[in-house]
Amino acid sequence: MKTKNMFILLALLVVFMSGCIDQKREITLEEPGNISSYEYEVFLNDSNNETLANTTTYYILEDKVDVQAVHLVINSSELEIFPPESLGGGSDEEPIKNFVHLVEPTNVTVADPDTFMRLSNSTNVSEMNYTLTQDVVQGMRVVTLEFEEPVTGFIAYTLETPGTQTFTFMRPDSEFIRVVLPEGYVTGNRVFGIARPSPSNTTIDEEGRQTLLWISSEMREREEAIQVKYYTESAPMYFFAAIIALLAGVVIVLTRYSRSKKELESVREIFELEKEYDEKKKRKNK
Repeated sequence: MKTKNMFILLALLVVFMSGCIDQKREITLEEPGNISSYEYEVFLNDSNNETLANTTTYYILEDKVDVQAVHLVINSSELEIFPPESLGGGSDEEPIKNFVHLVEPTNVTVADPDTFMRLSNSTNVSEMNYTLTQDVVQGMRVVTLEFEEPVTGFIAYTLETPGTQTFTFMRPDSEFIRVVLPEGYVTGNRVFGIARPSPSNTTIDEEGRQTLLWISSEMREREEAIQVKYYTESAPMYFFAAIIALLAGVVIVLTRYSRSKKELESVREIFELEKEYDEKKKRKNK
């Protein structure tokens, strides 16, 4: 009996291990990424001493289907990417697309604004070798980018999302996390949508886009995911205009009802007076 149970446990272990092995696979990107399609901002967090830190910026495009992620990495050899296909977007075969890496080996470069400005003006992707693997960890799909050695520079790719006005993502291993909303969209109204957890700072960039900032060291351990619900700037105005129009309609209806009621009461009084007059006339004739 013990031997039989041992065989069953071994069989289950083999099945489990084979399933785990099958889930992990290497990703091959067929086409090189388009460098010019991304914004490579050297984010300094308003620091006077111009120090840099690992930063991830998500640019939500106007179609609300694609989101561009641009990582400013410093001395990193591995990056974890969480595609949002669990929310209805993305592809199992192509979890990321338009992949671009403008990086240099950390041991031959200096992580300062000048280096990143030079890399942002590059016309060719780096020749650093890398591997992309996809795996399922604790029920979540994870894409791991690995370089042969630590690198410094920009890493960019595009994620496909469900196309709703809600963007949810796992907190990456970056000190600064930024979300740039499409032009003409905002967040922060509790009726129409807010960001959870609350961002550390909210600004408007030169193009009029609302930009949200989170600082990882200031976030609690439970806040593993960030969700941003956004809406058009005109949505509150149209909403309140509709409310005012509805209230005005109600006032008009009540006014007409009150007027009609008074007219009916006047007619009823006249009718009652005529009826009373006729009764008096009948009694007099008798």
